[in-house]
Amino acid sequence: MITTELKLKVPEDILYTLNETKNDFIKMMKLFTAMELYRMQKLSMGKASELAEMNKTAFMFELGKHEIPAINYDIDDFKDEVEWIMKK
Repeated sequence: MITTELKLKVPEDILYTLNETKNDFIKMMKLFTAMELYRMQKLSMGKASELAEMNKTAFMFELGKHEIPAINYDIDDFKDEVEWIMKK
């Protein structure tokens, strides 16, 4: 996998306020970014879990903890799916 390094400047007092180490903060930022991009349907479950550096099951658990649906079904897609199932 090819990666790109990003640099982000964060005021030290933010880390102090959060009582987080630099590495823990980076891990948290990756997770929150991955969850938000997944919620916005910008990343698939696989890509979001990859960004968060977690397996899909662990990522789904984190989504649940933050009340983000693991399955984003559009209501029209859901209705179409139900109709398709009922025809069988």
